[in-house]
Amino acid sequence: MAKPLIAVFGANPAWQKTLYFGTFRRGEVNRAEKLELYAGGKGVNFCRAAKCRDVARTRLYQFSGGANGELHEAALAAEGIDCHAVHVAAETRCCTTLLDRSGDAMTELIEPSHAPSAAEIAEMLRAFDAELADAAGAAVAGSLPDGTDKGLYAEVARIAAKHKLPLLVDAVYAPMLDAAGDFILKINMDELGKLTGESDARRALCSGMEKWPRGVLAITDGASSAYLAAGGKVWRYAIPRIEVVSALGAGDTCSAVTLSELLNGRPAVDAFACGLAAASANCLSPRAGEFDDRDAERLMPTVTEERL
Repeated sequence: MAKPLIAVFGANPAWQKTLYFGTFRRGEVNRAEKLELYAGGKGVNFCRAAKCRDVARTRLYQFSGGANGELHEAALAAEGIDCHAVHVAAETRCCTTLLDRSGDAMTELIEPSHAPSAAEIAEMLRAFDAELADAAGAAVAGSLPDGTDKGLYAEVARIAAKHKLPLLVDAVYAPMLDAAGDFILKINMDELGKLTGESDARRALCSGMEKWPRGVLAITDGASSAYLAAGGKVWRYAIPRIEVVSALGAGDTCSAVTLSELLNGRPAVDAFACGLAAASANCLSPRAGEFDDRDAERLMPTVTEERL
């Protein structure tokens, strides 16, 4: 039986540089011990994590431009990540991560990105719409390029709803949720607070369920807990304590594994637990969205939930 296909809308990729320091001192000359270069961006991390879990296939949709875009596409091909790239005039951004081994601190330096043209956006939407016929689910992962009209999010949600596909949303834009059919909102508690206008976790979850009764809210809340709200019920999860190598891509890993497991028939409560275990396993790896599935399975019993 073929693995279900997830169409991943990751519009804002990045050529990722990760620099490792024994100790990083602000305002001084810092010499890195190690440099890693690879394809990054939340959509890429999602696809990489799904490949590690290997119970679903992905096809990534992204804008790509310039020399960084060429490096990015070549790296995706080398990893075996299926990608539909719409080529644009603007250069793909570069993101630099500084990892301080002495205190497990991570600093992100993110270059600006550039809005695609109306013609480039139209090309992307045509491709996304045309190729969803063989997909079992869809995902929106991360931000849009700087200056892009956020109405693009809502258009993607409408296309997924037209094809009757469940949509995992890792982005903060309420009109996209209003335009979606069945969806899973996988964001953090601060982001849910911005969407609902509620600072208290329980009120934010209740408000979200009232606003979007067809949605499943899968909400992370720091390194120690997470929440799932669906059908008027709420569960709280305890997250395992681990020695973190890098937390980069942990949220994307959680999204990818949660949706992969849902499409393979797992109940939402169990699918999210799988996603949280995989996210913890990702924190044991220096590369975003990469994890050893044996680590995820080992950590799975320590991800416990209680009904609130």
